[in-house]
Amino acid sequence: MKINIVLITYNHARYIHQTLESILMQKTPCEVEIIVADDCSTDNTVDIIKEYETKSPFTFTYLHKTHNVGYNKNYQQAFAACTGNYVAIMEGDDYWTTPNHIESHVSFLENNSGYSMSFNRHIRLFEDQEREEIFEWMGADDYEPVTTPQLAMGNRIGNLSCCVFRGSIIQEINPKLFSMEIADWMLGMYMGQFSPLAYLKEVTSAYRIHDNGQWSRMTEREQALRTIELINEYDKYFNYKYTAYFTKHKKRLEILLYGDKSLKGRMKNMMPPFIKNIYRKIKNKSY
Repeated sequence: MKINIVLITYNHARYIHQTLESILMQKTPCEVEIIVADDCSTDNTVDIIKEYETKSPFTFTYLHKTHNVGYNKNYQQAFAACTGNYVAIMEGDDYWTTPNHIESHVSFLENNSGYSMSFNRHIRLFEDQEREEIFEWMGADDYEPVTTPQLAMGNRIGNLSCCVFRGSIIQEINPKLFSMEIADWMLGMYMGQFSPLAYLKEVTSAYRIHDNGQWSRMTEREQALRTIELINEYDKYFNYKYTAYFTKHKKRLEILLYGDKSLKGRMKNMMPPFIKNIYRKIKNKSY
């Protein structure tokens, strides 16, 4: 069995040591190929990666670029290079916290064929605020099924470094996806077209949130407005199959943006716990 680890980097020299240490500590009997998708970093990110390659039992494959291609295209090229049974994601400023991160995902997916991907609970590190949080586990079991309609009402994934995908789906991914802003939310909804996603209880990764982040540097108003724009794009992509669910999400955002305070309070009280977590992200500028 083969696993691809897609390592997405751009000027991550400050973080990449910890990222690579967390990859190299993984314990798995599977063949592992690391797809290094660096988007023409101007720092020494790639040099550091090559240093770690010399002491790694894993294979490294570098996707060479002559110019910066951007977030979406970088992912598209990385996914196209994957040939494994499973595809794990690692973004260059995140890290895995346990040596069984990959193995726990692969074991679950091997034993539960009715799921297209899995994603784990993770530590959210607010670097500029020097604090962290982990979402409370609400279920009675060690995992929870998540569907595309549920995701359409709000992103429950939160970041790509906690995700493992079935390689067969990634290898046939619709190229139209990369004309939009994809990230974890859209990829999760796309994977849900094939079968549900599994949300795993175990905390095995950490997600850094800092002012250099593409999303976290926005104001909370900008984040909400951009989310509404994405909802419209995604709704169209899915041929309006999930309009009712997207509309609920959009209405909540519009109330938070424009509604009166009493209505905002009532809406927040009506939200299920996972939606409250989403709006806590907006408040913390880290959606």
